[in-house]
Amino acid sequence: MTATSSYGKWVWNKETGWMESPSTAISTLDQRYKYALSLLVEQKYTIAVKEFESIISTAPDSEYAEASQINIGWAYFLNSDYKRALKAYEKVLQKYPGTKRTEEILRREYQVGVAQMDTNEEAAIGVFEKIIEKHHLGPIASDAQVKIADCYFKLGQYEEALDAYEKFLENYPKSEWVPYVQYQIPLSKVHHEKQQERNYGLLISAREGFEEYLVSNPQGIHAEDAKRIIEEIRIIEAEREFNIGEFYLRVKKPASAAMYFEYVKADFPDTIWAERANEKIEFLRMIEAIK
Repeated sequence: MTATSSYGKWVWNKETGWMESPSTAISTLDQRYKYALSLLVEQKYTIAVKEFESIISTAPDSEYAEASQINIGWAYFLNSDYKRALKAYEKVLQKYPGTKRTEEILRREYQVGVAQMDTNEEAAIGVFEKIIEKHHLGPIASDAQVKIADCYFKLGQYEEALDAYEKFLENYPKSEWVPYVQYQIPLSKVHHEKQQERNYGLLISAREGFEEYLVSNPQGIHAEDAKRIIEEIRIIEAEREFNIGEFYLRVKKPASAAMYFEYVKADFPDTIWAERANEKIEFLRMIEAIK
C-alpha cells in the first residue's frame, strides 16, 4: 500500500497528490464513512484504511466504528494483503465479542482462505481451521472443512486429504458438499496409490468408493469421470489376476492357473485380459492339462 504524509489540514498521497483532509471538508461521521466507502470503490485502499481508522479513533463507541474495522479488513483483502486482512477481521472479534456480525466476519475470513489457496495452501489451511475452531457448527464450518481437504489434495498430501474428507462426512453428513466429497475420497486414493509401489488394496477401495458414489449420485457431475476411472481400475485388477495365473503356469500348476484365468473371464469380461485368459484356458484344454 502507498504511504501517506500530512501537513496541517492537507494530506499527501501518490494516488491523489495533496488533498484536503476529510475531517475538515466533511463534518459528520456519516459523511466521513460514506467518503471512506467511496475510496474503496475507487480502489484507493491506503487512503480508505486511513479514513476508517480515523473514524474509529474519533468515535470508537459509535455504530460506524465496528463497520469501519470490518472495512479495513475488506480494503486489505481487495489489495491482496491477506495477512493484514485477517488481522483486521480478528480485531473486530476481539473488540466486539459477541457481535451480531460474527457470521459475516467468519465468511470474510473464509474468503481470505479461499484466495490464499492459489498461492499458499498451508496458510489457507490455518485460516479454515480457525474458522471451525470458532464456530464448529456454524454455517461456514462445513465449507471450511472441505477446503482444508482440498488444500491437502492440491499439495499432493493425499493421506491427509483423505483424513480431512472423511472427517467432513463424519461431522457434516447432511451438507450439500457430501456428493463432492464422496467423489473426492476415492479420487484421493487413486492419487495416493500412484505415489507408492502398486497398492491393489487401495485401488480396489477406490473402485468401491466410485461405485458407491454412482449409486448415490447416478446423475452427478462427476458420474462420467467415476465410470471411466472404475474401468481403468478394473483393467489393472484384471491384469493382476491374469499375471497370477501366468505365475502358476510357470511353476507348472495348470489347475491353479486355470482358476485365475476363469476368474478373469467371469469378472472382467470386456477387457483384453479376459480375451487372453480365454486363450490360455483353451490352450490348457488342448494339451489336456485341464479338463
